Amino acid sequence: MTGQAPHNRSHPRVPLTVEVSLESEHNFYTGITDNISEGGIFVATPHPPPLGSEVSFELVLGEQRFQVTGVVCWARTHVMSSSDAPEGIGIRFGQLEPSVLEAIKRFSHGRDTLFYEE
Repeated sequence: MTGQAPHNRSHPRVPLTVEVSLESEHNFYTGITDNISEGGIFVATPHPPPLGSEVSFELVLGEQRFQVTGVVCWARTHVMSSSDAPEGIGIRFGQLEPSVLEAIKRFSHGRDTLFYEE
């Protein structure tokens, strides 16, 4: 894994599977979300933006859609991936509007938390 280790989290993660298109300053990337927390989101993608890239994307939580930004803070490469841990990137959310943070909290509290063996 490169970047900050994903198990050093401040918020519990819950499953979220939606297709996303990430946009950086010069490129577009696609992927599938795997999980979300109040602090960020994991996007499974074989062609990730570089670490430190600022990305924007539409976050879909049920019927609600929000435009958010974040920074790619870690990556799981193909070599480190498995069927339970796909390759992709961890994105730390930037400044979220209070309504977006509240929607993430409501969504998270209605789902089972993910636990991984270390």
